[in-house]
Amino acid sequence: MEEISVLIVEDEKDIRDLLTQKLINQGFIVYSTDRGDSVLEAAKQYSPDIILLDQIMPGKMGIDVLRDLRSDEAYNSIPVIMVTGLGGEGEKLEAFDSGADDYVTKPFMSKELAARIRAVMRRTKGIGLDQSKPNQLVNSNLVVDFSAHKVFVDEEEVKLTLTEFKLLSELLMQAGRVLSRDQLREKVLGRLSITDRTIDVHMAALRKKLRNRGDDIQTVRGVGYRFSGTLN
Repeated sequence: MEEISVLIVEDEKDIRDLLTQKLINQGFIVYSTDRGDSVLEAAKQYSPDIILLDQIMPGKMGIDVLRDLRSDEAYNSIPVIMVTGLGGEGEKLEAFDSGADDYVTKPFMSKELAARIRAVMRRTKGIGLDQSKPNQLVNSNLVVDFSAHKVFVDEEEVKLTLTEFKLLSELLMQAGRVLSRDQLREKVLGRLSITDRTIDVHMAALRKKLRNRGDDIQTVRGVGYRFSGTLN
């Protein structure tokens, strides 16, 4: 099995040391840092395959570190799992909207975390432009540019969050098919414990942002959603 390198960002030494040893025992290569404002430098030094990021950190909060990573071309493809004691739905939504690949709430079992790491790596391996999908999908006045990670309606760019872009992309790639909320959670958010309400809130925001194309995202009562437009 290919070795996976992990950067742990955790300010509590006891937790950091314990987690480091547990993950080493699980076969991972482990690096660590104890400050939020040192993450970019650590990522540059170690080139980790994945980052485990706490939220409450000295120097810089985890959510701000996550946004820094996602806005930096050198690091925006590194998967990030938030590992935090903050378990509210609002915190989870903010993390996913900011680009988190998974969200684990403390306390947790080390074997579960190891399984989550491997699952995220499977989902995001080769992250970037998927060669099986086109560079663009076009339907009349709606254009989704996968390579530039942008969406346009009537030639005007629509600003979507990362989660909204992923949801729209998944619906478009399977246009006409009904995708259940469970399928969308697993493919886009990677967290089956996220509620149906989470998906519904994202869909409502996405429809609004797409303006006259929002109605193409149809709700299939009791099941999920589908994109009804036919793509060129």
